[in-house]
Amino acid sequence: LQATTWSDYKKENTLKYLVAITPTGLVSFISEAWGGRATDRHITQQSGFLNLIEANDTVMAGRGFPIQENLLYRFAKLEIPPPSSGLEQMSAQNVMKTKRVANVRIPVERAINRLKWFNIMDSTLQLNMLSLFDDILVICAALCNLHHPLMS
Repeated sequence: LQATTWSDYKKENTLKYLVAITPTGLVSFISEAWGGRATDRHITQQSGFLNLIEANDTVMAGRGFPIQENLLYRFAKLEIPPPSSGLEQMSAQNVMKTKRVANVRIPVERAINRLKWFNIMDSTLQLNMLSLFDDILVICAALCNLHHPLMS
């Protein structure tokens, strides 16, 4: 168990989830728990999330989220922030895209921060609680969704 939950990035045992958030800040999907070694691609492909994607949907993700090919099979679009080119000035098109992505990213980041309100989300869990954590996360997300909307 420790080997599968070890995260080289965090240097500790972790659980990873795929969490989808609507543009208005509601949690709309939570995968089951995966060990810290699981890749984002693996979790996305195995979680059932892609089965919920419909033609013409747009999914926003970070630059390192390798799911464009999966979305193309579903006639959906991946929206990622344009690459920053260091000292070069952005093109007008990239400036507009960056603003558009930022306007959606703000409520998404706020929704993620709401989930972190719950101390249990950042605490060390006893091994006997591990099987409960999927349910704990769903309950925390439901409570977040009952809070005032992040965007109207």
